[in-house]
Amino acid sequence: MADILDFVGFCTELETDVSAAGNQVRYAEQIGVSHTTVSQILNGRRSPSAAFLGAAGFDCFPRYRSVAGGKDASLINNFQFFTQVETRIRIVGSLRGFCRANGLNASSVSKFLNDEAKATDDLLRVMGYVRLTCYRRRPTKPAGEAVAA
Repeated sequence: MADILDFVGFCTELETDVSAAGNQVRYAEQIGVSHTTVSQILNGRRSPSAAFLGAAGFDCFPRYRSVAGGKDASLINNFQFFTQVETRIRIVGSLRGFCRANGLNASSVSKFLNDEAKATDDLLRVMGYVRLTCYRRRPTKPAGEAVAA
């Protein structure tokens, strides 16, 4: 998981790319965005959009960390969190029962389970997790070579 970056790590990588280009204006021209967008992202005044991340060569994805485990708790991916939610529902006996027992909106939990929406803050709280936004540089390939899967 060494390639997973938090926002600070993402900005550090972005600053390296900016330095390699010469400055923010040149970097912005290279990836086809405004230099003010680059500046706002680096200064934490704006979150990177999907279009910016794509142009800069990064992906953004959620990870979850147990609140009880603190900052040393390992991160789990969306599927692992989904599995834990399903397990808790099975223990209670039904989706409605789980939601009723925990004061959750059954429709919101159902949409998460059907991959139609992200987990709500209330579901995260009930499960004892926090969502973290993580970044990863997209793999690049030398000319003529396939990217390793």
